Amino acid sequence: MARFADALPVDERTMRQTVHKAVDELGEFARVIQLNLAQTAIGKQMRQFVQGAAGADAVDDGGEGDFTDATLLDSTLPDAVPADPQSVLTAGIQDISNALVEGCKLNDILRIILETMYRAMGFRRVILCVRDAKANTMQGRFGFGPEAAEAARAFRFPLSFTPDIFHAATAKGVDILISDIGDPKIAGRIPDWYRQAVPARSFVLLPLNIKGSPVALIYADRDEAGGISLPEKELQLLRTLRNQAILAIKQGS
Repeated sequence: MARFADALPVDERTMRQTVHKAVDELGEFARVIQLNLAQTAIGKQMRQFVQGAAGADAVDDGGEGDFTDATLLDSTLPDAVPADPQSVLTAGIQDISNALVEGCKLNDILRIILETMYRAMGFRRVILCVRDAKANTMQGRFGFGPEAAEAARAFRFPLSFTPDIFHAATAKGVDILISDIGDPKIAGRIPDWYRQAVPARSFVLLPLNIKGSPVALIYADRDEAGGISLPEKELQLLRTLRNQAILAIKQGS
């Protein structure tokens, strides 16, 4: 406003309302095209701008265009679940099928698979772990979601026997959904390294096994207990994505 006051004489209240409207419209457009705006560069900048404004002294504009408004933070830049997860998953499966036929790089295919799961199901984080054959461990490689890179680095656990839920999934090749890590029936099988790595209370494990041996693991979570719901159709589509990941690994080996 100070820089362009001569050419654009707009008062602060009008400017704030205009920017607020622009943020709302961008957020609505992102929802329509099923884009997680919070994970884009402009989305992160917007969130920083809004949070910075929230910490500053705001001009009293009657509540219109006020960047301290919690609704702006919560609804404009959400980790939102698309209206039709099945459509997103199905479209992703088709994209990956095309990528497999076209011989795309393994890492690119795996990233598409994880991003599809992330966008479709509204997970907080989705992380891919890959076997380190020399160390006989499963190591996080990359992921999507808040602090996913940091969480991936913390995901390192042995493939040798340990009495926890991660070994059960990888050793037996079974998909596991944990609704609440605080449930007394399961709490003892949640390893300490996991509790330190992420704040999530619910998660799902989708192991990738080839000829009975674990080669990778897809992890997805939500911070709140009971936050993950997997209807049968969505679960089937997630398993199809997992199987495509196995096929991609086979082709890339």
